[in-house]
Amino acid sequence: MDAAELNYCESVDINKTVVLTYGTRKQSTYFGVGAIAKFADALETMGVETVGFICSNSAYKRCGAWEHIEKILAEKKIEHLMYNKIVTNPTCTSIDECRDLFLPKYNEKFCVVAIGGGSPIDSAKSVAVLLEHKDKTARELYKFQFAPERRAPLIAINITAGTGTEANKFAVASILDEEIPLKPALATPVIYPDISINDPALLCSTSPFQTACTAVDAMNHVTEASTTSIATPFSTNLGRTVCNLVAHYLPVALKEPSNLRARYWLHYAACIAGMSFDESLLHITHAMEHTLSAYVANLTHGLGLALLQPGVVAHIWADEVAAKTLCYVLKPMIGEFAGKPEEAQDVAKALRKWHESVGIKDTMATMGFTKDGIEKLVDATIACPGMDGLLALSPVKVEREDMARIYLTGFFE
Repeated sequence: MDAAELNYCESVDINKTVVLTYGTRKQSTYFGVGAIAKFADALETMGVETVGFICSNSAYKRCGAWEHIEKILAEKKIEHLMYNKIVTNPTCTSIDECRDLFLPKYNEKFCVVAIGGGSPIDSAKSVAVLLEHKDKTARELYKFQFAPERRAPLIAINITAGTGTEANKFAVASILDEEIPLKPALATPVIYPDISINDPALLCSTSPFQTACTAVDAMNHVTEASTTSIATPFSTNLGRTVCNLVAHYLPVALKEPSNLRARYWLHYAACIAGMSFDESLLHITHAMEHTLSAYVANLTHGLGLALLQPGVVAHIWADEVAAKTLCYVLKPMIGEFAGKPEEAQDVAKALRKWHESVGIKDTMATMGFTKDGIEKLVDATIACPGMDGLLALSPVKVEREDMARIYLTGFFE
């Protein structure tokens, strides 16, 4: 980050709530320290009388969001239901269970509200669809057996800095009760939230490990979005901004968890990274990571991406445009490279070194994977609905043997 950019970032009034207009139906992502207060305005705008909250067991309270929300509900005399069973890599089973809980109270004044990161917000997007498609299931939704046409009103309160789902049209869920565990991705403009809230103060309780993993998720979003076959200058330049912010402010947040300016810029970076891949989609890393976190259900998504990113970048470095794009986008993490094919392995090592510098040191082996299971992972990636579409967007064709090599690289031996 150069001096002018740093001076700007350090001078921004982080306590002022601004509105980002990209990525939501009502062009309203409230952003800034204290933005949680805008939940009252959001309820008023949506004409809500009953709320169905979707969250994990405790993060919605631990981050401080619930204290504000509970007061707003009381002041407005709004009743609510609570589904707080969402876990990392949520399943279609839990989505169906939540929909069934909300359905008896569902009417035109009901609003689904997610409090959390990618898992709760993606689940909320899915539940909102299924409330309007009462005869369908989450499994049918994620196996693309019907195309959603509408959904219930939806507000996303994002309390992590990685997902970007509060500002895009994507959601993921796992199907674990089949012979091959699957984690498909849903993409439809139907599931853009109506309103989103990003309050950096809600991130301060995030552990250092989760802080690093979510930042790596944002970084991977732009690594892929900037190099798909449909990448644009918009997605690519957002990518460089994301990497500048993550490279500078992630070490600050790891050292000073309550540093609100660091949390502010990491939150912003994750949000615009979500916009970047909303524009230009993703490719190899996410397609292959979804297999890892389908097989190891408690695998943190950002960690799974970190296991694969060096191998993926080495693979696509063979494409001159992709290599030169990543010289620009990833420069804050990997330093100076020229985009030459012979640099591929050095770039992969530089990426791994950066991951380790922010505390991500696991390998495929430490996460329970074995080399003799690689072919099974490749088979599962190919079998997962929708992943062929992502793989096809890679700037360099990816075959079975390429996927096997990328998974093998993640052992870092």
